[in-house]
Amino acid sequence: MEIRFYAVHNGKKFYKVILHGEDIFCGTKGECQRFIKIHNEKVHRNVTETSTPRPRPGNVRTYRKRAGAPTP
Repeated sequence: MEIRFYAVHNGKKFYKVILHGEDIFCGTKGECQRFIKIHNEKVHRNVTETSTPRPRPGNVRTYRKRAGAPTP
């Protein structure tokens, strides 16, 4: 990942974060550095987590027939 200068708007410098030749974020230099830090933390967290999905209880739906309802 790299930070490249992008533009100046109203006296404020904007930069882009580029990953594999594709810009994924645009902001001030401090915002770009923070984005990279958070992005790397999330990637590291996802890599270190186990790949097996956690068990989820199955939703059971029950339907009751209303009294006096017509039968299809």
